[in-house]
Amino acid sequence: MKIDILYSFVIAAIFQGLLLGSFILFSKKYNLKSAKFLGLMLLMVALSQLQYFIEDLENVSWHEFNLIYLPFGFLEIPFLYFFIKFYLYPKSNIKKVEWLLFIPAVFFMVNTIAFKIVSLITNQTWKTNQFLNESSDLTDSYGDYVNILLLLIVLCILFIKIRNYKKRASLINNQQIISEFIWLRVFLILLLITTIPWLYYTYQYMLDENAFYMPMDLIVSIIIYIMGYIGMHKLNILSERKKIRSSKIENYETPNKKTSKNNHISRLEDIVYNNKRYLDSNISLDQLSEELQLSKSHLSRIINAELNTNFSGYINSLRVDEAKKLLLNPEFSKYTLVSIGLESGFNSKTTFNNTFKKFTGQTPSQFRKNTTN
Repeated sequence: MKIDILYSFVIAAIFQGLLLGSFILFSKKYNLKSAKFLGLMLLMVALSQLQYFIEDLENVSWHEFNLIYLPFGFLEIPFLYFFIKFYLYPKSNIKKVEWLLFIPAVFFMVNTIAFKIVSLITNQTWKTNQFLNESSDLTDSYGDYVNILLLLIVLCILFIKIRNYKKRASLINNQQIISEFIWLRVFLILLLITTIPWLYYTYQYMLDENAFYMPMDLIVSIIIYIMGYIGMHKLNILSERKKIRSSKIENYETPNKKTSKNNHISRLEDIVYNNKRYLDSNISLDQLSEELQLSKSHLSRIINAELNTNFSGYINSLRVDEAKKLLLNPEFSKYTLVSIGLESGFNSKTTFNNTFKKFTGQTPSQFRKNTTN
């Protein structure tokens, strides 16, 4: 009974991977390059798992399985790499050196096709044909080792890319890094951990072809669940933010400059308000005092005296006003609050909720509900 439950879980994960991958790949909503590679990766994982499941069925002959089998598993890691790369750098392109990641997939694909041709022509199996035996060993015995090595290399590269991304961004607010990329780091660490059982079961399979491989299948199935839903959620936010930003650019009107008795405040409002710098979640009093060539303490006193609030209150009031405009816009009525909050200059959903309620007495969701009814 336990085995039946485990297999049911694996089957459910396979079909979820096929559905999610196809949906992301062919949906107009997910038109980002990162989304396409996420969809391809989910499909490759699901197809690979489906093939191994079919192989375990007793009513499928060796020759029948040989006709449908293709080494999709060697495409999973390259697609994973490009998904995360384009998630971090949406406008980047594929470099020539990055095509090398597909070498294992091409090699084992050629090996598999050659295997199919010989087996179909000779009508023999790996047990009776020397070439088929060696070709089978090449994929079954050493293929996973190649894939594990490739995954470790890719994970190292991706960790470096994330570190470089943080350096280039020159982020002052570390909380933004935590909220925006913690899921990505956790996912990569999870993949790194899975190499341990993967290596163990690969070694066991070399010793005994009848070794129980179900635990590794379960791990892969769980990854399909996690990656599918988290990836779709994050890509949905990216897609919504892109559309919000595009709409704001198309409908952009230069705001009326606020009048002020203090020349420094006029310059501050020109930088922050007219140029919409408040939408930058990393804007700080230090940055502005340097731009205005004033000391931090002097600028802070001027803001308190002229605007009757502190720097944080001034910036957040502008962000809340921006969020109100987006929440009231019917075009964005179905968009997530996370997307609206981030595009209004807040660095996390929690900060958005707390700040919005502080200024309006309502949470963003309550405001949206009350103003649309």
